[in-house]
Amino acid sequence: MLDKRCLSVLEYLDKECLNCGYKVFEIEEIVSFMPKVYGIDKENVLECIKTLAENGYISVKYIDDSEVCLTPLSKGRVVFENKLDEEIEKTRAEKRYFWYSFFGAIIGSAVVSVIVFLILLLAGKL
Repeated sequence: MLDKRCLSVLEYLDKECLNCGYKVFEIEEIVSFMPKVYGIDKENVLECIKTLAENGYISVKYIDDSEVCLTPLSKGRVVFENKLDEEIEKTRAEKRYFWYSFFGAIIGSAVVSVIVFLILLLAGKL
């Protein structure tokens, strides 16, 4: 499983290589587009690229200290498609839970109203 830093690097590379083959990136360019929250520097980017290449998410033609030539593989592109599918399913589940809760509350209050009515009827207060 990839950590958030590697996923962030993969997401950037995937967006930049959307309709092309291999592309040359400067390492500093990749660093500049990473979220500041992760504190990614040049060494982290190089480490993430190596991890992504070892796990079959990207294909690297060459890499040095300042540039890298690579392309995302199908396994790398599928990661974000699956993530999008999971978000859609989560949204649908949340909507279902809302409606289940709403109708459950209505049915519950109707049942309680009938029970109270029957108790008052049997007690002779109506």
